Amino acid sequence: MAEHSEPLATNTMTEQDYDRYEWVWNNTLNFNKSYGDHSINALIGMEALDVSQKGKEISRIDYFFESPDYYLLSNGGGAPNVNFAYDGGSSLFSLFGTINYNFAGRYLLTGTLRQDKSSRFVGDNKSDIFPSFSAGWILSEENFYPEDALVSRVKFKGSWGQLGNQTLPVNNPTTNISVLSEQFANYVFNGSGGATAGAILNAVGNPNLRWETSETTNIGLELGFFDNKLNLTGEYFIITTKDLINQDASLISSTAIDAAPPYVNLGSIQNKGVDASLSYADVTESGFRYGVNVNFSSYRNEVIDLISAFQPGFGGFRTSGTVTRTQEGEPISSFYGRVVDGIFASEQEVASSADQGFATPADGVGRFKYKDLNNDGTINDDDRTFIGNPHPDFTYGVNLTAGYKGFDVSAFFAGSQGAEIYFNDKVYSDFPTFFNGNRSTRVLDSWTPDNLDASLPALSQSITNNEGGPNTYYVEDGSYMRLKNLQIGYSFNEDVSSMLGMDSIRFYLQGTNLFTITNYSVLIRKFSQDS
Repeated sequence: MAEHSEPLATNTMTEQDYDRYEWVWNNTLNFNKSYGDHSINALIGMEALDVSQKGKEISRIDYFFESPDYYLLSNGGGAPNVNFAYDGGSSLFSLFGTINYNFAGRYLLTGTLRQDKSSRFVGDNKSDIFPSFSAGWILSEENFYPEDALVSRVKFKGSWGQLGNQTLPVNNPTTNISVLSEQFANYVFNGSGGATAGAILNAVGNPNLRWETSETTNIGLELGFFDNKLNLTGEYFIITTKDLINQDASLISSTAIDAAPPYVNLGSIQNKGVDASLSYADVTESGFRYGVNVNFSSYRNEVIDLISAFQPGFGGFRTSGTVTRTQEGEPISSFYGRVVDGIFASEQEVASSADQGFATPADGVGRFKYKDLNNDGTINDDDRTFIGNPHPDFTYGVNLTAGYKGFDVSAFFAGSQGAEIYFNDKVYSDFPTFFNGNRSTRVLDSWTPDNLDASLPALSQSITNNEGGPNTYYVEDGSYMRLKNLQIGYSFNEDVSSMLGMDSIRFYLQGTNLFTITNYSVLIRKFSQDS
């Protein structure tokens, strides 16, 4: 549910333009040579990337006519207003080299080294070096490995490497940015007369900002059975992201100027998990072709180091404020708020429960009841806790294929299990954020004296009891399974295609996102409307 903007009191035209220029220049030199059982493939190169952006938005009011062809900036009666203007860019310069070594198709080695230099950092932090290497051993290619073994292919593999990140939504995070502001910065020094133009700090810079680095270690195994008709792969990985770059809102106090907080290296996060896949493909004596491919991935995310006790997430929601918190020992951006423990059904229940700030016990009847997590008899911010994890327990995909003669069919299913979603739209659809706005059918299950087992508190003209703030009512199970693609086709034989002067002819019918199985409210509503 999108929130619509408020109606304009006067007719207004807004014109915005945006230009982006980007160029890339790269050069590589490759060496490829075999010496008996030894094979070497090496590459060195450089790459330069430059991006520049420029844009503005201008608005003007009081147009005498409201026909589209009259709406030009020159025809407005009010003074033109420059809402924003910007001009910026960034550049990246990289040197890299990689070498691959192969001995007799059994032993595989790869090493890579790159140096990246970014304009987003300053001083010694502008550039950094990122190495990586990998190794593999194909056991089934050894001379002593039996040719008629049940396991027809065995490969062990492992790798370690680092990768840098400097991608940010700003181009100069190391510099303080000030802007002219008639509203906040202009000042009358003599107490009378015209105001002197002034500038105000708009964004705080951090000259100590440095590259974010992801370090990955993994080990894996590949197995093939029955002449590689059946294949199984598995991999265990650890990804540690160090010097994570993000804005640190804790450095700007609530009474400070309204400036964007600086980008800092907040800390480190770690993902540990497994990737696995299983596939089987065969053709019967009659010519029927079929195949099954299943993939599975699971990881656990944890914040292992942070420069502060916690970091709040995005706080721009209308009534909810900040709904996520990043804290050591927890998954990054976990949902944080109060735990709803039912709905008060009587004045006696309100009076005997922790104080939620109701003027009288009668005011609490029909309202959410929150858990007193610290058992101090009062419900406040100290009773908040982690109420949801946006990271899935696992994701999966299933690809099915079949064919006979010219006919073929394929279906691809994908799903995610265990991820939780904070459904903030319920603030508008289930509560009176806009009293005269449309509501969800969920409000039909609001509390009344005759509906004590309701899912929503009693209807009201305004949000009370902090029920628009972060709490467990808004957290939903985001698990789903979706048929992402279904395709049925027929290919004509070479006689037909050559007769028409073509190499091949195939007709097919394809559907995407045909159905989704989920309990998540948004997807249920969306696919019901689409159907």
